[in-house]
Amino acid sequence: MSSNYEKHSGEDCCDHIMEKECCDHEPVVAYVNGNLGVGAGSSVPANTPTRIPLTTILFRTPGVEIPQDGGVTVLEDGEYFISFDAQYTPATAVVNFSIYAPELIGTATSPLGPGAVTFSTLAHLRRGDTVYVIVTSNVPLTFVGALLTVAKIPNKH
Repeated sequence: MSSNYEKHSGEDCCDHIMEKECCDHEPVVAYVNGNLGVGAGSSVPANTPTRIPLTTILFRTPGVEIPQDGGVTVLEDGEYFISFDAQYTPATAVVNFSIYAPELIGTATSPLGPGAVTFSTLAHLRRGDTVYVIVTSNVPLTFVGALLTVAKIPNKH
């Protein structure tokens, strides 16, 4: 019985990314960031759900895509570690960051004062699912800076 690794070379495996058995040994990771409210006079409106444009790729392996409206689309079924961090101003705002994959998987909420949130979870994702974040605040936000990490948990063989 041959191992999964012997089925294709590393280069061939990337060409066969949709073959789950081919690429289980390859890491699947995306680390993206995005900002809202940057620039003179711009802001995120109060009480208006707004998708964070998580489109700046900081690190990415095959097995993920970054959609134009932000987030991470996975190309393989599996268990994924999802981590989200954000900073915002004004720090006194009450802000909810809703994380979807594609259904709501959690909400990072902020108590009055700190100006930062963090969230992490494990979720089962299917090929084609997109992880993205919607922000809502009780007051206009002048800045939101966010980081999203999506990493597949390797299968044990």
